[in-house]
Amino acid sequence: MKEHTAIAQMSIADRPRERLLSVGVRRLKDAEVLAVIIGSGIPGCSSIELAARILRRTSGTAGLAEANVEQLLAIDGVGPALAMRIVAGCELSRRAAHRAKG
Repeated sequence: MKEHTAIAQMSIADRPRERLLSVGVRRLKDAEVLAVIIGSGIPGCSSIELAARILRRTSGTAGLAEANVEQLLAIDGVGPALAMRIVAGCELSRRAAHRAKG
């Protein structure tokens, strides 16, 4: 089992929010972007670890974009509020992409 590393234990330069500010959102890994959206982890699992778990269970960003609340709730560490926040963020992104095309 992988050792847990809390965000507070990471160097400031490696923390997702700080990396977003220093290098820009486009240079972040998918798990880091999702970790910023998640905001915080759960006991024993940082936001980056939880984000990676979600991405694994949804088969990456394409699967995440298609996931519904019920599917996300089946993932350990994902509660209703987080599932709804992720689904809403994906929908907002889908709408922006659709409007950019049209």
